[in-house]
Amino acid sequence: MIVNLNKISQIAIVVRDIEKSMKFYWEELGIGPWNIWDYGPNTTRETTYHGKPVKHEFIGAETMIGDLNTELLMPVSGNSIYKDFLDKKGEGLHHIAYTSDNIDVDLEKFKKMGVAVLQSGKVEKDSWYYLDT
Repeated sequence: MIVNLNKISQIAIVVRDIEKSMKFYWEELGIGPWNIWDYGPNTTRETTYHGKPVKHEFIGAETMIGDLNTELLMPVSGNSIYKDFLDKKGEGLHHIAYTSDNIDVDLEKFKKMGVAVLQSGKVEKDSWYYLDT
């Protein structure tokens, strides 16, 4: 069974202090400028954590490196895989995101392979799924 993931669209790094991290990446590495987004119950919907509905808040800062979206993520409140990552591993590369032409078909293929969705949600017209690969 083949899952056709078309293109890497994003890399994301979980951080403890988003302001400090944006400053470092911008001033020391020339990565930026950053667009900041607040995510929570007022901006996201249908959020899940290990298959159960959840309300959590996090801040995302995004910039482009070429055609690759680069994101910093900082958990603010509630249970999330971002908080889990920080608690267990500290700051670092959290995920690599891919695009899909048909997410429902791809999610079903992953499910048949025994790959669970760890966290998911929707914002505006977009949705995201973190898979336990």
